[in-house]
Amino acid sequence: MDIFGTALAAGELILAFLSAYTAYNDEAESLRVNFSWDLRVIQDVQDHFEKVRLQNPDNRLSPRDQDLLETTTKYLGTLLIKVQKSLSKLHRSGFLHKHIAQATWIAKRSDLKELAEELRKWTQRFNIRLLGLPPDVGSIIPALNGQSTPPIITANRRLRQFVQLSFTEREDKAQGLLLEQPQAMIERLKGLPDISARPFNEGGHQIVFASRGVPPNEGPGTTAFADRQRDMGHFAAALNCLDDAANIRLLKVESYFYHPGIMHFLFAQTPPSQTTMMITLEDFIGLGSFPKVGVSLDQRFRLAYKLSEAVFFLHTAGFFHKNITSSSVVLFRRKASPEAQSSDLDNAYLMGFDLIRAADAKTTKEGAVKEPGSSPRSWEFDIFQHPDRLRGDGSPMYINTYDVYSLGVLLLEIGLWEKLSNAAERQVWNDPSTWAKQLSQLAMSSLGPRTGDRYKSLVKWCLSLDGNKLVSNAEFLQMILDPLESMANAISC
Repeated sequence: MDIFGTALAAGELILAFLSAYTAYNDEAESLRVNFSWDLRVIQDVQDHFEKVRLQNPDNRLSPRDQDLLETTTKYLGTLLIKVQKSLSKLHRSGFLHKHIAQATWIAKRSDLKELAEELRKWTQRFNIRLLGLPPDVGSIIPALNGQSTPPIITANRRLRQFVQLSFTEREDKAQGLLLEQPQAMIERLKGLPDISARPFNEGGHQIVFASRGVPPNEGPGTTAFADRQRDMGHFAAALNCLDDAANIRLLKVESYFYHPGIMHFLFAQTPPSQTTMMITLEDFIGLGSFPKVGVSLDQRFRLAYKLSEAVFFLHTAGFFHKNITSSSVVLFRRKASPEAQSSDLDNAYLMGFDLIRAADAKTTKEGAVKEPGSSPRSWEFDIFQHPDRLRGDGSPMYINTYDVYSLGVLLLEIGLWEKLSNAAERQVWNDPSTWAKQLSQLAMSSLGPRTGDRYKSLVKWCLSLDGNKLVSNAEFLQMILDPLESMANAISC
C-alpha cells in the first residue's frame, strides 16, 4: 500500500498550498474542498485494508483481499502517481514555502493558473474512477454521504438507487415528472419548425426537447403504447437523477409528456448554458470534414474523452445507452460566445434519449438488418450496432459490450472526421455480419495517418469486442479513458 501512503503525503502538502492560495483566489476554495474530499477517500481505502490485515492472525491479507487491493491499486494507480508529479511542480515553482509574499502570488499567476487547472482535472478524473471501484471497496467509503461529496458521485449514487427501486416506486417517480395537462405547452409549440434543434423559451428559461417517436400502429389505447409510456416514464425519472453541476455530458430531464399531434414523447431539459442552436455531431462533421478539417486533433481527442466518460458514468450506475451514434450527440452553441467550432465541441452532449434506459429495460429497436446504403436511417443507427444486435428478432439481450462497440464506431467517425457513409463508400455493405470486420479494416487503413496509432488501436479494440464477454470498469478505463486522456494531454501540453 506504499502508493496510497505516498499519495497521501504528497496530497497533504498540496492541500496546504491550496489553503494558502484561497486567500488570493476565490475559486481555490472549492478546489481545496474537492481535493480534501479525495484525500479522505484515499485515506479510507488505505485504512480499510490495514484494518483487515491486522485482524488476521498472521497480519497478512487473505488471497481474496490481496487480490482486491492489487485491483484497487491498479485501478487508481495512474492518478495516484500524478499527485506526486503535481507536488514536484509545486516544489519547482516555489509554492511550498511556509511564507509566500503576496507579490510572489501575483508574479506567478500564470503558473498558479496552470497548477490549479491541473489539480482540478485530477479531482474530476479521480471522482470518475471512484464510480467504478469494486463494490467491496466502494461500500467502505463513508465520505460518500458527506455534504462535500462531488456532484458526479451523488448523481451516480442516485441513479444506482433508482435502478434498485421496486417497479411501483419507479412508477411513482415517473408519474411525478409527467405533465398531465400538456395542452397549453403543445399549443405554444405549434408552428415551431423544429423543437429538437432550437431552445424553447419558457418565462425567460430555456428548454430543449429530446423526443421519442411512436409508430402509427402503436398509438394511445394500445398495449404497445402503454408499455412505451411506462418505459419513457422510467427513463425520464432515471435521467432526473442527474445533476447539472456533475460536469458529465448528459442532460437532466425535468419533465415529459406525450404530443399526439406529432406522435412523440417529448422530454424537457435545461441546456448546459444559454443556447442559440443545436446541431448533431453527424451534421457538424459534414460542415467541414476530411480532408479540409477545421477541428484540431486535440479537440477531437477531448470530445472523444468526454463522450466516453458519459458512457462510463451510465454503465457504472447500471444503465446502458443503446443508441450511441453521431446523430445522438448534440452540440450546443452558447449564446454569448463567438461562433467557433471549439465552443460547440466543448458543449457536446450524448443525447438520443429515446433508448437510454435501465440495463434490464426492453430495447425497442431490435437490430435492423438493412444494407446501410439502402436508407439514411441505416447509416444513422444500424452501422453503429454490434453484429450480435443485427439479427432481428434473434438478437440477444443487451449488455454493456454492445454500448462499447457502438462507442468504438463513434470514435472511428470522430477520428476520421468524416461521415461514415462517405468514408466507407468504396466498400460494399450488403452483409451485416461483416460490418464489424469492414469497420476495423477502415480503421486500420485510414485512422493512423489522421490520429496516430494509439487512437487507431483503441478504436480497433472496441470494434473487436466479442458479444459473449462483458467489459469491466477497469477495462473501460485502461483501454479507453486513460489512453484518450493521455493523448489529449500530450497534444495540448
